[in-house]
Amino acid sequence: MGNGPHTKLIIMAYFNNAFNKTFIADSTLATANTATGALAAGQLALVDGSDWESVALAGGAAVPAIAAGDLAYVVQGSFYTKDTIGNNPGHGGYKESVKSKGINPRYITRLWETNCTVASQATAQLCLASDCAPCGKTQFMRIDVKGSPALRFLNHNAYAIADSANVCCIDGQEYIDPALIMGNMMDMALMDPLIKPFVAEGDVNGLLEGAGLTLSGGTGYAVGLSATTAVDINGTAITAVTRPGFVNAQVSVLAVAGGVIAALPGGLDISQAGSGYKVGDVVTLSAGNADATLTVAAAGLTAGGVVVTSTTAAGVVTNAVYSIAQAKGTAASGNYVPSTDPNGSVKISACTSVVGAYVDTVFGNCSFDTRDHFNAEPVEIILSSLDETGDPCNDCGVATRTPGSMQQTQGEEVIRDLIMSERYRQSPYNQGNASSARIREIEMSDELLAAVDRSATYKAYYIQHSVPRFNNPTGVFDNDQYVYKVYVKCSDTAAQTAYELLMTGLANWASDNGNKLVVEQNAVW
Repeated sequence: MGNGPHTKLIIMAYFNNAFNKTFIADSTLATANTATGALAAGQLALVDGSDWESVALAGGAAVPAIAAGDLAYVVQGSFYTKDTIGNNPGHGGYKESVKSKGINPRYITRLWETNCTVASQATAQLCLASDCAPCGKTQFMRIDVKGSPALRFLNHNAYAIADSANVCCIDGQEYIDPALIMGNMMDMALMDPLIKPFVAEGDVNGLLEGAGLTLSGGTGYAVGLSATTAVDINGTAITAVTRPGFVNAQVSVLAVAGGVIAALPGGLDISQAGSGYKVGDVVTLSAGNADATLTVAAAGLTAGGVVVTSTTAAGVVTNAVYSIAQAKGTAASGNYVPSTDPNGSVKISACTSVVGAYVDTVFGNCSFDTRDHFNAEPVEIILSSLDETGDPCNDCGVATRTPGSMQQTQGEEVIRDLIMSERYRQSPYNQGNASSARIREIEMSDELLAAVDRSATYKAYYIQHSVPRFNNPTGVFDNDQYVYKVYVKCSDTAAQTAYELLMTGLANWASDNGNKLVVEQNAVW
């Protein structure tokens, strides 16, 4: 406590943690005067404690109409479909709405949200130059698999070594085509029983001429003009940083009509297929007065994990994408024809890509147990090129890798938080017994399981506030601290937009009461 006009109440937390409560928001009520008992299952509302009815959420700088001195509550409609268990009034009240503690605008301490972050696979790439595989020498490749999935599956990290011992040269040949080497070594590595569960061939898509490419013609073009610019569906230029392994396609104009590029298939020629594309990417022909674009569709892609690059003496570079089987020459069609002189006037180099592919065991809701493991860590993949002595520090072979990213706030975490929150409300959740599935059906725990998509990613919103205790027997001014976690499906943008009105309303209400707050974006919990 200070003295005079600068008197300030200092509120201290007796414990440095907060009480947690979980809500699942399918929708948020933005209109006023709806009673808490009328809220649908999973529907949230900001409620005025004076009349227990919803307040309007206008967004912008609007302040919710809550009278001075009144408390607000975050309220959600119950997920339970029956009010009692077995018609026993001693086990009732389950359909009552779920409520937060009373929120005083002066004691809201923090409002924040996290971004939706989906899991991404780890990738690894190995490239060999045209002179990396001399005839008479065996090439080796090592693949390492590390991380939680491998340790849980094998109790140790895994590795395998593949070689090119079954690739032969013809008389007079000096070097082996690196694409053929890559196809054979990667096929051997991915067939290893310790590696196969964790790693799969990369899907490095290359463009196909004509099919599946939607042309916007543009103007000001002449025959022979080329395009090497590419952007993704958001208009962002695609680079090796944003798209690992990406190589620009090259598109040549073959015919124009009045300065406008003629329609496919006869008006354009994809002389360089490129790699790293996906459906929706846009290739921009920037040589004309007005850009023309090719939009990539599924039919316009060829899939594979091997990119073969040919470089002429004049410096003309051409790329093509093959599957590992095609590079090895064992596919049903489209097999790569290896060069017998890959280090000659036309230099042949090749890169191969793999991705993490481990899928953990997941049980359905009927047998769900909160003690079940759920994987959050992607597998880590490391490729390296070895010489005949096993030394990875050699002049040939360039290895790169991109770590995978963890999924944030996956449904497996959300359902566990919800069950824990309901258990604090004395709602039962039975597990571990032979009859648990039936008991959960009787006790309506199945309604909780149905409320969460365990395979989905959720966005998390947080409200932190304090409830002071001014007559604590310890003689210390302290408070109880609460954090409300509100989960909204990342795929449900409408529900996100609606709930953000509630967060904005709380921030405006707090600021209007002398407690300047903003909703923190992508903050850390």
